[in-house]
Amino acid sequence: MHEDAYSLAILNPDDLEEIKELEQRFSDRIGHPISLIAYQANTENDKSD
Repeated sequence: MHEDAYSLAILNPDDLEEIKELEQRFSDRIGHPISLIAYQANTENDKSD
């Protein structure tokens, strides 16, 4: 992943809570802690053309 193509996503508290719940469910399922990280594309750096 190119560092300039993505940055950490800005999430509202409800979305952040949902990610925390998913982390807990996945951690419980696989038996060890995991972390989910939300990124957003930096569209001004999009070089797809």
